[in-house]
Amino acid sequence: MHPYFQMIIDAYAAAQRPFFHQVTPGVARDMMSASISAAPKPTDLPVMASVNNENVQGPNGAIAIRRYLPEGGILGTCVYAHSGGWVIGDLESGDNLCRRLAGLASVEVISVDYRLAPEYPFPVPLDDVYAVVQWASGLGRPLIVAGESAGANLVAAAAIRARDEKGPAIIAQLLASPVTDHNFETESYRTIGDKNWLLSRADMEWFWGHYCAESDARNNPLVSPLRLKNASGLPQAMVVVSELDPLRDEGLAYAELLRTSGVPVSVIEGKDMLHAYFFAAGAIPEVAQSVADSASWLKNCILASNGVNNQ
Repeated sequence: MHPYFQMIIDAYAAAQRPFFHQVTPGVARDMMSASISAAPKPTDLPVMASVNNENVQGPNGAIAIRRYLPEGGILGTCVYAHSGGWVIGDLESGDNLCRRLAGLASVEVISVDYRLAPEYPFPVPLDDVYAVVQWASGLGRPLIVAGESAGANLVAAAAIRARDEKGPAIIAQLLASPVTDHNFETESYRTIGDKNWLLSRADMEWFWGHYCAESDARNNPLVSPLRLKNASGLPQAMVVVSELDPLRDEGLAYAELLRTSGVPVSVIEGKDMLHAYFFAAGAIPEVAQSVADSASWLKNCILASNGVNNQ
């Protein structure tokens, strides 16, 4: 494990910080907010021309979004969904990464404050994300989607919906530490799931129980994208996994499903990294490089869609 993550785990242990599965959703949200507030603001974030909070109308009412416009030219639009097991997280939890993606990929990033479970279980969070994808397509630029963990699950499902419903044309998807299945018996779950390294099997069972409690419903590919029978026609993908993440194997399995279905796929595996490690970009040069590589890939996808070779 990278020493930076070991420091975090040791600090949590010393403070006797409970695990997510040991508390209520409300307390878990407060825990995440406190962690974000206590973290020092990175000094290497790209400068934004503007950052504005707005609302988009969806099937469940108004959806809060945050729009990041970087300085310089805008090549495309990226709809981003934050991490948090569908239960925790908000616009603040994804703020640093959205600024990095916007500046490095030269895109407008639209972060979605989707409704959270258990108050709003499946399909409400997905409906919110998909509604913003539909709205963003009206901006008239090449459209990409990005997400982390449960957010990656939601944008992957939104890409499936867009394909099946002949919806917006999404040209690329960035899936970081994605939740793609409800199988807790993968090798990475067996070897890492009980270690409580920022995310555990017990945490994921708790998250799943709030988002989609019915076991049969979890087989729906819009809930578990790895259950998709045919992935052909989906957008090209960058899948980012962490070596020491219980979700590692399902992320790699989804990359393989896409690849065998003829979808171009690139994979980044963070050595010695824990789940959803992009948050450490301001502290670990290797993480900053992974984020930069992901943003460069997104930018190249947009340029290629416009007939430009940026290699």
